[in-house]
Amino acid sequence: MDSVHSIIIHVSRHKKYSELESRMTVKRAMDGIRKRKQQRILHKPRETTLKVYDLPENKPLSTFTLKNDCALLSYKFYLKKEDRYRYKKRLAICVLDKYKIISTDLRKRLHMNNPSNEVSTILDVDEHFYECVKGRRVEHQSAQYKSLKIYLNNQVRLRQKTGYKQDCISNIDVNQRKELDVYNLSLQKLTEQANYFDKFISEDYRESMVLLERADKLVSKVDKTKAELENLAAQKFMISSKLLGLDYKYSLQQKYGRFLYYLSPPSWRAMHRDFARSVEIEARGFDLGRSNEEDTFTVLYEKLRKECFGEFVKPVLFFTEPKHLMEVFQMIEQQQVHHFTHVSHFSPHTKMLNENITSLKEAIAQESAAVVSTIKYFKNLLIFSEERSILLKEKFFKVLQGFYYKSVGALDVLRLVLHLEFCYEKIFNEKPINKDMKTLAKALETFYMDYTKQLDLLHNDRVRRAINVCLETERNKARRAVVASRELRLFCRLERELLRAHGFSVNACDPVLSFDKSKQEKTCKKKYVKPKISINKRKSLTEAQKDYLMLFTEWNENDDPAYYLQDLII
Repeated sequence: MDSVHSIIIHVSRHKKYSELESRMTVKRAMDGIRKRKQQRILHKPRETTLKVYDLPENKPLSTFTLKNDCALLSYKFYLKKEDRYRYKKRLAICVLDKYKIISTDLRKRLHMNNPSNEVSTILDVDEHFYECVKGRRVEHQSAQYKSLKIYLNNQVRLRQKTGYKQDCISNIDVNQRKELDVYNLSLQKLTEQANYFDKFISEDYRESMVLLERADKLVSKVDKTKAELENLAAQKFMISSKLLGLDYKYSLQQKYGRFLYYLSPPSWRAMHRDFARSVEIEARGFDLGRSNEEDTFTVLYEKLRKECFGEFVKPVLFFTEPKHLMEVFQMIEQQQVHHFTHVSHFSPHTKMLNENITSLKEAIAQESAAVVSTIKYFKNLLIFSEERSILLKEKFFKVLQGFYYKSVGALDVLRLVLHLEFCYEKIFNEKPINKDMKTLAKALETFYMDYTKQLDLLHNDRVRRAINVCLETERNKARRAVVASRELRLFCRLERELLRAHGFSVNACDPVLSFDKSKQEKTCKKKYVKPKISINKRKSLTEAQKDYLMLFTEWNENDDPAYYLQDLII
């Protein structure tokens, strides 16, 4: 051991006892220890106490285990935030609560379900164990300090190993019970969520059925209205077509009447000159001024309306019987036949007409054959298209229910989409709207590459120097803490053994305080008031300085960054 960490032990002057007195003293001490151990019953702390007086877990990732710094820098930044949160939580705990937390932890680790009331010691096996060292009898009047120190060290080491193993066993039991409680709680929450989901599905199904009924009613009303409108449109079209037909027939009848008027003899027309003037037969002739192709339905309707509501003039007829008309038409027919038969140019036209008729029949036959072949081709094409459509439909449903569902509707894909949306919202401070999964992943990848590029722009020498300084300070702290804890334990053990050797009763461990139930409930009901921390205004930092402080130092928002930036300036 170094001279810097030396220990000075004040040993009082030995008292001389007889052999009988020493035995009685040892026996009384052992009886007192047995009684105290029988009377002391360590009760297991309640679950509420464990929840209230529970230290925040602190398991940061050590820098010695970082093999790939580039891949784990983001994780290190996350751990640093978590450590800062735990550090603030520890600072908010008062001294009394810290003592209660430590005592609760000791009670939890030292608790046993069925502890035994009897304790077996080395004296039950060998009564002269403390009187002999390596086969030699030791006198109580003059005890050797070195041999006593070696023996006490061995006993304390053995007791430490035994207590450590008992702590491990009790911690295994406690962890098992905690895991069972967590499992039961998660199972209960899962069943509640399943019930809520079933209830949601039933309500959604009921609402959808109501909406479908309303939609069916509206569709039926629309179909009914559509049928009525179609009937009205058909009636309107029929009426308009009838009116147009009547107008056409009326115009034909007027032309036919004028034609018959001109076929009558002149003497009869001279007798009925007044009728011709009234209907303007001789003035207008066959130009009746009736409908044209550009006239609309309203124009025709107005003309018919004027004709119907005007004054009706009774016509004068020369041909009173049908046979008179037949005689006229027969005479006209004979004139036309005589004309065509006696015309010299009529025969070549007849020949050409017959040739055209034969060629037309042949063309019609060819076109009909082509049409039949086209119909057969389209029929075969239609059958092939139907078979192809059935095959494509089957493949589509296979793809939809198989690969498409796995790539779109699977649980892992949905979780990935939710994680990507969450990361995108946290990084860019906006919700991704109308963006697919590939776009989100590309945006996050671009952000990560830009961030790593900014980290690569830092000088390697400064980064390595900061990492080495940080690691060296942590190693020195760990070494000093280990040496200090070892020396403190050694000093406490030596002091207790010396006091016990001189007959003073010293408890093996600190007494466990008993708490009042009313006080415990009051402390549980107390609300934690976060202390106000005054934040001094400091100069603004650049982005590079912030990244350096967050990644490679233990700086937080309440500390002065100038202390941590000294190494960077150097």
